[in-house]
Amino acid sequence: MYKKDILKDPFTSLFKTELLSFRYLKNKDKIIIAVSGGLDSTALLFLLYSINNYKVIVAHVDHAIREDSLKDKMFVESLCRKLKVQFFSQTLNPHSKPKKNSLEEWAREKRYEYLRNLSVETKSDWIMTGHHCNDNAETILLNLSKKAGVSGLSGIPQKNGKIIRPLLPFDKKVLCDFVERVGIPFINDSTNSDISIPRNFIRKKVIKPWESEIPSLVKGIYKSSQLINEWKQSLDQLLIKFIISKLNISNGRIDIPLIVINDLPNLGKIRLIQLLFDQEKKLWSKHDIKMLAQFMNKISVGTTFKLTNRWSLLHDRGFIIAKENIIIDSKHETEKTPNKAISFFNMKYYITTNESQVKFSNSKNEELVDWSKFKNKKLQIRIWNQGDVFQPLGMENKKKISDFLINEKIDNFSKKTQSVLTVDGEIAWVCGLRISEWAKITRYTKEKALLKFTPA
Repeated sequence: MYKKDILKDPFTSLFKTELLSFRYLKNKDKIIIAVSGGLDSTALLFLLYSINNYKVIVAHVDHAIREDSLKDKMFVESLCRKLKVQFFSQTLNPHSKPKKNSLEEWAREKRYEYLRNLSVETKSDWIMTGHHCNDNAETILLNLSKKAGVSGLSGIPQKNGKIIRPLLPFDKKVLCDFVERVGIPFINDSTNSDISIPRNFIRKKVIKPWESEIPSLVKGIYKSSQLINEWKQSLDQLLIKFIISKLNISNGRIDIPLIVINDLPNLGKIRLIQLLFDQEKKLWSKHDIKMLAQFMNKISVGTTFKLTNRWSLLHDRGFIIAKENIIIDSKHETEKTPNKAISFFNMKYYITTNESQVKFSNSKNEELVDWSKFKNKKLQIRIWNQGDVFQPLGMENKKKISDFLINEKIDNFSKKTQSVLTVDGEIAWVCGLRISEWAKITRYTKEKALLKFTPA
């Protein structure tokens, strides 16, 4: 069905050359083709089917926005039956769209979510979509109207994780001519003529008349987006090599010295945060970027910024600290017994009384104490509370822990998870910082214990 004509067509040769440039794409790879039923995605299906180098399956998403959307699904399913290609589909519920999301944004997110889940379910290697050069031009102009940054102006990526867009270098006219020559069937989306939709307005009222004056317009925008993308990748590599690689990145925390980023322009600071949290936050709205820029540039110790549901940023003395959000319950306590590790807020705590293992250490996370003061008493680990006091080692008087933490220059994030070890309710150790004076080893000490905590 159309296979001979497609294989003989000069466009197929160009398409094959484009596929060869994807060095990661191997013969017999399993590919999901996202097919809406329109010209572009249907052309992609027939091209890959005719070339026959890959295991091809088809996915169709019915957004259920148009009354006649069901006929699109039936059309694609019928094509797959004729081609003997496995067909998968999902129908969305527009009523589930959050009010804050635009219809287009919601539909796109749900479509890609389904495709990614299907790729896992079917153990597919890649996902291909029918985006072409004109789609790229429309996206860039839309992003310009939304005051997008470098990422928006770099256009649609040809590869994004498992998603590949092999038709991206080709303009719509080339695809239309190819489809007409070989007679590939497709259906038109009735909403494509609705210029109240921003993308359609740009397509019909901006790009089309502009192209009539400058035929190379769409290709020119594509080339420009490639150059902008190269600049973006260059900036990313510089940030990764000269800044990110030198940051103190530990489990659930990143320390960014202000001295390292102060000379960066605003764009560089924003991009640094985006790169650090690329896996956490894929989409950045104008509002997100504006609020982040304000936080980065207004240096005030103690100011925090909620970056995602999992991460927050804090301005500290000489640093911006990124920390995973932890729900703190100061009433939560964990009983501790000697020679047995316990976990508490992502840390492990030990009290070692075995004589052979009780040795002096300079580590802040280890302390030697007089075990006779702890023995046969109730030992508990908990988060410190406002009003807690203890007598720090080496001091004559008691001190509020809140004041002690300020003197120790402990940042606000760390304060929230600062733990203490209590003995019959009395604080013996502000963990990782100082033991109490009464817990210290003296010349009269007969039994010693080693207090220690490490990341869980």
